Amino acid sequence: MRAGAVLRPVLVWSGTRTRLEDRLVAGFQSYPKRPHYIDEAQTTWKSAHDLPVGAVVTTARQTPWDDDTYLVTPDGLNAITRAQAWDIIDPAGAEDRAAEREHHHRADLEALPLHLTRFVGHHGFQDGVHPAGNSYYFAERCTRRQAFMRRATRAEIAALGG
Repeated sequence: MRAGAVLRPVLVWSGTRTRLEDRLVAGFQSYPKRPHYIDEAQTTWKSAHDLPVGAVVTTARQTPWDDDTYLVTPDGLNAITRAQAWDIIDPAGAEDRAAEREHHHRADLEALPLHLTRFVGHHGFQDGVHPAGNSYYFAERCTRRQAFMRRATRAEIAALGG
């Protein structure tokens, strides 16, 4: 952990008018720190925090990332990923998030874009949801010269019966 870092709790923040999805953010309050002296003369110190065991904390000011998110254990702070933090903070949605990660992994292997992307030139795209290797794509406004496509969502694939 970076020296002198301020530790904040990690929590789930619901969507706003501009972002509709829930996301992990750093809490507004920080855990109080106190000096922890390393030598007997008390000239060298690091910051120490009193943290509850099992808490997920971050050194980030707003959005926690993989390199600044920690789980408090009896032995100290263990670095965890954002995916692990989500699963600890919201265990009810862990299965759905794991399925979503697998879905995006398969789409990444097929090099399908996340957002609607314009493709210009000769293509074989057709409007709707179609298989692409081990994943699916969604295309719209397909003409002979161009098409707009992106990876299909899990809901679109489920509606297709895939």
